[in-house]
Amino acid sequence: MIVTTTRMTVSSGNKTELLQTISTLLPPLKEEKGCLSSHFYLDSSDTNSVLLVEEWEAEEDWEAHLRSKDCAVFLGAVRILCRPASVDFKILSYVAGIEAITAARSGITY
Repeated sequence: MIVTTTRMTVSSGNKTELLQTISTLLPPLKEEKGCLSSHFYLDSSDTNSVLLVEEWEAEEDWEAHLRSKDCAVFLGAVRILCRPASVDFKILSYVAGIEAITAARSGITY
C-alpha cells in the first residue's frame, strides 16, 4: 500500500481557487485504478492549511497516477497557489489494527 500526504498552506486570496481545483480533481481521482481512498482536510486551527491524503493499492497504480494529466494539474496548482508546499510519499508494507497493538503489549510478535 502507498499512502501519500500533501500538506499545503495557501493565502486567503488563493484559497477559493485551490479548493475549487481540488474539488474538481477528487471525483476522477477516486475512480483511478488502484485508488483506495482520497481525503481532503481543512485545518480547524489554521484556515489557510489543508491536507490531501491518498491511499493506493500498489506502487504501479500510484506511479500511473503521477503520470496522469490530473496529477499534473494538481501539482501545477500547488506550485502556483501554495507557499510552501510539501509532498510526502510513504510506502507502507504492512498495516495493522488494534490487534497488533494488543499483541505488542503482550509480547507477541507478527
